[in-house]
Amino acid sequence: MDKTVKERQAFLYDVLMMSIMTIPVLSFAFMAILLMFKA
Repeated sequence: MDKTVKERQAFLYDVLMMSIMTIPVLSFAFMAILLMFKA
């Protein structure tokens, strides 16, 4: 297996984990902002 391919896969894995961690936080913040504007 090529080193660049391995690095690319590791990078994609890191990006995937980051998105899994941040998307719920971002959606929660978005909902909170919407509720604040509606109130």
